[in-house]
Amino acid sequence: MNHVKLANDELAQCTIAGLQRLMRKLAGHNSGHYYNNSLSFQERVCEEAESVAAEWAVAKYYGLPFEPAEANNHFKNKADVGNALEVKWTKYADGSLIIYESDRKTDIAVLVVGKSPNFVIKGWIPVTMAQRDRYRHSVQPTWWVSQNHLQPIETLGASIYAAAID
Repeated sequence: MNHVKLANDELAQCTIAGLQRLMRKLAGHNSGHYYNNSLSFQERVCEEAESVAAEWAVAKYYGLPFEPAEANNHFKNKADVGNALEVKWTKYADGSLIIYESDRKTDIAVLVVGKSPNFVIKGWIPVTMAQRDRYRHSVQPTWWVSQNHLQPIETLGASIYAAAID
């Protein structure tokens, strides 16, 4: 099943990591991408915490270890989860997977939707395939991949990209 629920103690750790991640971005480390400038500081902390929680949800799905505080130390230098999984989160159940120019071309992007504590892993796509002209956003320097263009998460482990998980 691609539904994952995090426990309250896990969510608390994600909140701490989310605050730390935002503070690093505000200090000029790990430049973030904010296209919604109307968010308050607290709302941004919540977004970062949800993003960390989505990463943990993918790790739980695959039975991989995950340390939220450590997740702040490998921004774009290391995969979010496993060897090469780049986790993308949105609160919108029908939301798109968004790829940035800074995303590593060797990674596999995984879309997670929902809000704490309940997440749904929607699917995956290699970053290089997501960075095609057909997905290019008309205003932002990003690529938006709708869910119907993602591979089911259940197929990743049996694909040629399975090594991304380990």
